[in-house]
Amino acid sequence: MDGDAVVPPRDRILEAARRLFDARGFHSTPVADLAAAAKVSVGQIYRCFADKDAIIVAIVEADTDGRIYEMEQVFARVRAGASTAFEAVEAIARLSLMRQMALSFEMLAEAYRNERVAAQLKVLAGRYRQHIIELALLIRPDAATPELDAYADILTACFFGLGHRTLIAPNLDIDRASHQTACLLMQALSSAPEPITST
Repeated sequence: MDGDAVVPPRDRILEAARRLFDARGFHSTPVADLAAAAKVSVGQIYRCFADKDAIIVAIVEADTDGRIYEMEQVFARVRAGASTAFEAVEAIARLSLMRQMALSFEMLAEAYRNERVAAQLKVLAGRYRQHIIELALLIRPDAATPELDAYADILTACFFGLGHRTLIAPNLDIDRASHQTACLLMQALSSAPEPITST
């Protein structure tokens, strides 16, 4: 049996879109080329997605769902007493380093150009941020809201940056890098020299 017949058309379209958008860019990928790569008709693409913008949002949504699921598994181990807050930070750093995030530049660029895409990505980013705040609470359960917001900003920037680290260092020792990152983040976030106030 043809393997493509087993994979639903929507999934084939998303997989082809990831490859083509990464290689060529969003605007340089005609829908006809996307249809050919996914082995579907152009009409099938528009039955699955309203337009190309919806494909971008679907890719980011799938990535966000995947990241949140992974984080929830890490948090569950901490709540069960099977790992520590340090190990949680290290695990999420490792997950960030292992992700291929080159396509995220293309997604962010489209969000800057397209208000509709930006609005939908903002919702997805908000879901991710709530889980980052949960991680911050594992590190600093006593933190007040202004501190949590600042910690979430730092952690988000760090993990997003780590996602791109392997682009410039493809032979990076991921275990070592995730351990060092966890050490530094725990050191930085475990004791703030002054309380953060709202301004």
